[in-house]
Amino acid sequence: MPNESAAHPEQANPADPKTDEANSPGSHKTRKPKASIRRRVLRTSALLGVLYVVMCVGMVVMETRLLFPGAYSDTSILMDPNRFSLDHPTPGVVETMTYPAVDGSDLESRLLIREGADDVILFLHGNGIHADEMDGWTRRLSDGWNATVLTAEYRGFQSDGFTPTETSTIEDAVSAIDALSEVTGTPVSRIMIYGRSLGGGVACGLVAALHERGDSTEALLLDRTFDSAASVGADRFFFLPVRWLMKNQYDSVQALENYRGVLVQIHGTPDRIVPQKNGRALHDSLALEHKEWIEEPSMFHNDRLPTKTLNDAGRKLKALRTLAFLQTDVAAIESSAAAE
Repeated sequence: MPNESAAHPEQANPADPKTDEANSPGSHKTRKPKASIRRRVLRTSALLGVLYVVMCVGMVVMETRLLFPGAYSDTSILMDPNRFSLDHPTPGVVETMTYPAVDGSDLESRLLIREGADDVILFLHGNGIHADEMDGWTRRLSDGWNATVLTAEYRGFQSDGFTPTETSTIEDAVSAIDALSEVTGTPVSRIMIYGRSLGGGVACGLVAALHERGDSTEALLLDRTFDSAASVGADRFFFLPVRWLMKNQYDSVQALENYRGVLVQIHGTPDRIVPQKNGRALHDSLALEHKEWIEEPSMFHNDRLPTKTLNDAGRKLKALRTLAFLQTDVAAIESSAAAE
């Protein structure tokens, strides 16, 4: 009888220890779970990757709604029919002032002309409200600082059909300050700029835009604003690459790099929407000779600014501006004397 081992050389020898190991009951059980776990990890990683990409895309798509919620909320209906007329102004009354935007559309802002005013102020509001909802604030600011005040509006916040951007809001601020200058006969440089929250970012962009065209500004107040909107977003959405994704960054530090006027900043200690550290980062980044930091220990982002703080801020801003003027005059006199 032929030898089975010889007739079938490929058949394993039962006595071979390698054969025993290969045929051991636990060998397949050990390999199978490892492969299964590897596939499961790969599937989970792929799913998480897809979800992360979807979140990034969602952030890009939703940016304007997150940054400009007021543009997507119902606009208020003015109960006050008063509209400003240069021929027949009504001092002491908040009126709607209409002037053109850069694209030719009408911007409708709220103007209060004050008789015997010491100053003229352009106020730039935040992202969750409309100019015509701020008449009470416009009066408070006018009373507290004895000033004529224009609370400016942005395209997209007063009607449907326009999506605001960083560029468009700054353009609208330029249109507003030019219109206010023309109506009041005040040089652009002498108009005080007051920006709150996102409006502070717009105010900084306005300063940069004016500098670019050869105009200077003398006095700036920033109320609860930031070093950049991207910095605030990056902290809030720390798990997303916000700085890469965000189009409307409102980099206030960069916008004020050529600013040489005076600055007062107001910020609440417990502010969570624009944390105090972001306001302080802007303040500390500016190498200005005349600047002041005012901190409100109990003021959250949407709280009413105390009247005392408002009035103190106005006095400090005006005092710093006067001091800057005096120093400039002294420097000019000394330079003239040295030349002689």
